[in-house]
Amino acid sequence: MNFIMLPEFLSDVSVNITAVPTQLKNATSRGVLWQAAPGHFMIDVPETARYLVEEGKRVTIDPLPSADETDVYRFLRMTPLAATCFQRGIIAFHAAAITDMNGAVLIAGDSGAGKSTLLAAMLNRGWHLLSDDLAAVDLDESAAPVVFPSFPEMSLWSDAMEKLKMEGCGAGRHVLSMENEFIASSQPLQAIYRLSVHHDGIAVSNVEGVKRFDTLTLLSYNTRIADALFDRTAYMRLAAAIARNVPMRSLRRPRNRWCVEELADIVEGNSR
Repeated sequence: MNFIMLPEFLSDVSVNITAVPTQLKNATSRGVLWQAAPGHFMIDVPETARYLVEEGKRVTIDPLPSADETDVYRFLRMTPLAATCFQRGIIAFHAAAITDMNGAVLIAGDSGAGKSTLLAAMLNRGWHLLSDDLAAVDLDESAAPVVFPSFPEMSLWSDAMEKLKMEGCGAGRHVLSMENEFIASSQPLQAIYRLSVHHDGIAVSNVEGVKRFDTLTLLSYNTRIADALFDRTAYMRLAAAIARNVPMRSLRRPRNRWCVEELADIVEGNSR
């Protein structure tokens, strides 16, 4: 494979292509496609590959002979990347990350909430990209939360590209190179938005009290996998630093109305 496998902040992680066992010994947690044991995580992606993550230091990929190389690479950037972060004591959020002169903002939420569309709108306004779908957060030397950059690209549906007046080719989902918009250095975390969809108009509210911890848990890339892999003491230290220092807001958008510029106004207005 000729791809850059993992982001720069994980440059010490080795990635190998070889056989991966179908079962983990001494597994303590399981999901439909994954298993976790002390220091080990394995996920089997149907029709693509089996991935083994060990101690946050090694990733082994066992691709199926018929698998498309691009798909093998794309799935590596999802749950296996999140598992690598969790094993290293880094929170992986299901979020896009943007930054301006004041620091990074996470746009988090479930698939289909509109994270990438809002991300694209913010980039059109002069913000810079740190990550699209998975945002990795750790503490720096002064115990302040920082966001690591991932890859200089984003994925966007063709209908959103059309509404944002972005050039595209054909229907479906497009992977777009964002080299000129990408920032390759970690940035201080300034705010987190939890983006969701409902039936009313746009609504924004602060997340306060114990709900701040609950929100961080809900926004993890996969809460069950995070719980299986993350050292509990390390997680509480990191989550407490984020909850104590970083504003969190709930941002709800209507289901059937295009309003991305209004959402971008809210994010930008609260960040500058």
